[in-house]
Amino acid sequence: MMSQAQAESESMSGNIRWGHRKNFKDGKVYFHYAGFLGYRRGENDLPEIDPEEAEIVRRIFSRYLIGHSVAKIIADLEADGIKTARGHKKWNDGVIRGMLRNEKYMGDALLQKTYIADLFTRQTKKNTGELPQYYVENSHPAIIDRLTFQRVQEEMARRSSLKKVSTAAKTELAKYSGKYVLTELLSCGNCGSPYRRVTWTRPEGKKIVWRCINRLENGKKFCKDAPTLEESRIHTAVISAMNEMFSQKSLKAILQDSIRTALLPENGETSLAAIDSRLSQLREQQYRLLQLAAAVGADSTQYDEELKKVSMEFSALVAKRSELEKNRQDTEQADERAEQLAAELEAVDTGIATFDEVTVRQLISAITVLSEEKLLIRFKDGTEIEQII
Repeated sequence: MMSQAQAESESMSGNIRWGHRKNFKDGKVYFHYAGFLGYRRGENDLPEIDPEEAEIVRRIFSRYLIGHSVAKIIADLEADGIKTARGHKKWNDGVIRGMLRNEKYMGDALLQKTYIADLFTRQTKKNTGELPQYYVENSHPAIIDRLTFQRVQEEMARRSSLKKVSTAAKTELAKYSGKYVLTELLSCGNCGSPYRRVTWTRPEGKKIVWRCINRLENGKKFCKDAPTLEESRIHTAVISAMNEMFSQKSLKAILQDSIRTALLPENGETSLAAIDSRLSQLREQQYRLLQLAAAVGADSTQYDEELKKVSMEFSALVAKRSELEKNRQDTEQADERAEQLAAELEAVDTGIATFDEVTVRQLISAITVLSEEKLLIRFKDGTEIEQII
């Protein structure tokens, strides 16, 4: 009797799994509305945008792009009393990062990200190549445009690959912090090392300065001529350089240059033919790895890492192929967005009086300390200005 009941249960579960996988293959997208911020169940059981929640989603994406760390985004959301999709007052790192990576926010869906590994325990595992995945484009209304979503993915990759700047660091990678914009921009013209913010305590009070990390940790022997600069002097120099830029070009032109640089795809993109060829290679590689994994037994994890890498590259290339196919449309959207943003700010006074971190992030790509009296400031449109401190 027990054996018969178990067999019936296995048969039923197998049929359900087959049905779900058939739906995935046919491109049917499932939404779990209770835990998914930005969407709600609409007519004919189809997803529709929840305007109030969508504003929260856009806020998270935009603040990440202007340089806020995930911790800063969480702190601001909680300070403003904004709750998660499930109504919790506390946000966590995983929720924010999951939202930033979720392709559903740009109207697409990657299907079969997970699967049920055990029939009886209902244990769910991440699909790292064990089962085929399907990518559905334009399956529902988008909250985030494709260009913004792609830039967020690039920024996430950039932050996760930051190299350590201190010899005291335990790993080769650095942790991103959006607290001070100069941390990312300011570097030593003598040795190339980044500068670090340091607080000096003096009888007359505290003073904030920036120092070359190489000289700070290793001494003059490794970086002899790196000057120590007061933060207020750097801020003043950056403000002067931005105002000089505004005197050379109109504010609208500067904003359009910077916005287009941030929005438009990079040059030298991979062709569709090259992507299709690589996708074919990955399919063959995945098939060979699955055969090898089957040969050594289901309990072995020998090939898990390789399968995961293949699956991740495959998913990235599928998304890239879609982006290339829509390149003309995306370029037109970027031009339109640049015009809209510049038009909104056209009436703003072009004179800058205070150091604003958001403005600096948007306009400046790097600052090199040439000497105690001079900085080389590089703007995102390619302009360089040697600014006296």
